[in-house]
Amino acid sequence: MKIAFFGSGEFSKNIFESILIYKDVNIVLVVSTPDKMVGRKQILEMTPLKRSAQKKEIQILQPEKIRKNEVFFKTLNELDLDFIIVVAYGKIIPKEILGIPKFWCINIHGSLLPLYRWASPIQESLKNGDKKTWLTIMYMSEGMDEWDILAQKEVKIDIVDKAIDIFKKFEEIAPELLYNTLHKIIKKEIIPKKQEEARANYCSKINKEDWKIDFHTMKAGDIYNLFRAYFPWPWIYTYYEKKKFDIENCYFHDTREVEKSFSEEQLLPWKVLKIDKRTIGIVCADKKILILNQVKLEWKKSMDIVSFINGNKNFLDYNF
Repeated sequence: MKIAFFGSGEFSKNIFESILIYKDVNIVLVVSTPDKMVGRKQILEMTPLKRSAQKKEIQILQPEKIRKNEVFFKTLNELDLDFIIVVAYGKIIPKEILGIPKFWCINIHGSLLPLYRWASPIQESLKNGDKKTWLTIMYMSEGMDEWDILAQKEVKIDIVDKAIDIFKKFEEIAPELLYNTLHKIIKKEIIPKKQEEARANYCSKINKEDWKIDFHTMKAGDIYNLFRAYFPWPWIYTYYEKKKFDIENCYFHDTREVEKSFSEEQLLPWKVLKIDKRTIGIVCADKKILILNQVKLEWKKSMDIVSFINGNKNFLDYNF
């Protein structure tokens, strides 16, 4: 199978490396987004997928644009591809590319389509407190995540699972599911399943306001789910003494016995609560406690909550 693989980040890289173990998979081209300047020092950084492809000495292209790019289209056409596989590439694939491979373009998507179409399906599922999700393999169209489904596999979401854990679970099942699906397409053993447009739901591109929390209005469980969605990046945040306050690790799911030891008067919403020498929490709008483990104050280094308290004694009397 001659394949061009489109992607960019760590998830793309891990799927790419995993399917290379199959002897009849021949990835002849990797297409990734252009290198970009990152950090305060503005260091030029390549994508994880590009870095991996370089080590394996596979041809790499990084077009600034893929729409109306005749030179790029010509290059793809000349490769005589069986498939183009797209995993978290970050650009919409135009119709000129879709029909180039013999068996069309294939996409891997992290939800039970048509639920959670578009940019952030894993985060959306965790924010909503879902107990399970699905990995979907589908044909591509010019619309994002709208065309026919080829295969789906259920993945359990545990209460402690964060976004990084769901990505890892997908990475464990994706290579075999993808490989088997490609073979079934070639053998004409799959009947593509149309999506139910009436059930379509869309999740937007992540923006800064999405991970901001408010102890005045949000329940502890909702804040915890938001934390799970945005771990390990960008974390959830609020403001403490007019400085950005990141909550890098916390938990909620086993605090019921803790709450019983406090009176109604003590469980005042948005109040910092000292439970014992090493356990600090914040009372949320539903009078449930979010326990803090790891925090980071703006311009300061990340630290565990006990170390933070040692340097910020007034935190224990603070009301968010």
